Amino acid sequence: MKLRAARLTQIAVPLRAPLATAHGRIHTREGVLLELEAHGGARGFGEALPLAGFDLESPTHARAALADAARQLVGSEIDSADAGLGAAARDLARAPAARAALDAALRDLEAREIGTSLAASLGANARARVPTALLLGAEHADGAAAEARRAVAAGFRVLKLKLGTNAFDADRARVAAVREAIGNEVALRVDANGAWSEATAAAHLEALASLDVELVEQPLASEALEALARLRRASPVPLAADESVRDVASAERVLRFEAADVLVVKPAAVGGLGSALSIARRAREAQVEVLVTTFLDTAIGRAGALHLAAALPPGRHAAGLATGSLLADDLAPGPVPKSGAIALPSDNGLGFSPDPAALTRLTRGETLEVCA
Repeated sequence: MKLRAARLTQIAVPLRAPLATAHGRIHTREGVLLELEAHGGARGFGEALPLAGFDLESPTHARAALADAARQLVGSEIDSADAGLGAAARDLARAPAARAALDAALRDLEAREIGTSLAASLGANARARVPTALLLGAEHADGAAAEARRAVAAGFRVLKLKLGTNAFDADRARVAAVREAIGNEVALRVDANGAWSEATAAAHLEALASLDVELVEQPLASEALEALARLRRASPVPLAADESVRDVASAERVLRFEAADVLVVKPAAVGGLGSALSIARRAREAQVEVLVTTFLDTAIGRAGALHLAAALPPGRHAAGLATGSLLADDLAPGPVPKSGAIALPSDNGLGFSPDPAALTRLTRGETLEVCA
């Protein structure tokens, strides 16, 4: 494929309500939409929306890195997405979110040109539907319970809560309220985003086990792998590493320490779909499950994560892809959950493109265009 142009558009996507996490409250997702256009007219899309707490670059740095990469690639004949990433490696060395955007756009473009879905280009036996958990956004017990009941009525069989922003008594009360609301037939997982110490985590896990929590994501700080390994050996609840998985090398460290039962892989945070596939292969060799989740992405980023999840062998735990409802606006309607699962789009590549009217609403500043 030969690139005719690249367009970098700064975007800001508001959330319906602030989402409280142990890293802070998230009000808006800001970053860059990347569009690559081939000489034949096909287009591919990716996005870089860095988020605090994942050792990613700033949105400004991401945009600058993508601009440099675009100048390197536009006008060139590119044999494959991996070759394009290799050619731009120096520009993206310290910009994993930008690398993820370029990776997605190149793979989307490549799949559209050869006439296949992105999932089929990533794995030979891609699933048509991917079961997904729903992230509950309500901060208080009553609101979380009501939200959970609506989710179960809509067909979700796995729900998730963020913990670590309040005293644990309040967090436990919220988990208990949700468990009471949904009964015992629906799975419930929680994410502490590294908020706990080893000692407090041990006590919290016992309390959460009594509420039949299926999985606890990132109970300790991302670098505390020895402590996480000790905690896992004694834990009554399976533990997942999330922020600890930043790239292939960090995932390998988690596996080497035997620090997690599950690796949470966000393509937008680990440097792209190619890196995510490498992590999944290493985890499979170590007999550790991979759970693909989104990064509070727009429809473009969520679709990339969906295609990745569809390309990987199914695991015990549902993916974490149903975050679109947390956004007040979006770049496109995108795939939506039905009865607790998301179907792959039928068109090639990602399966859709940004809606021009939505892009106009969400654009902030001038679009940078690099042409051959």
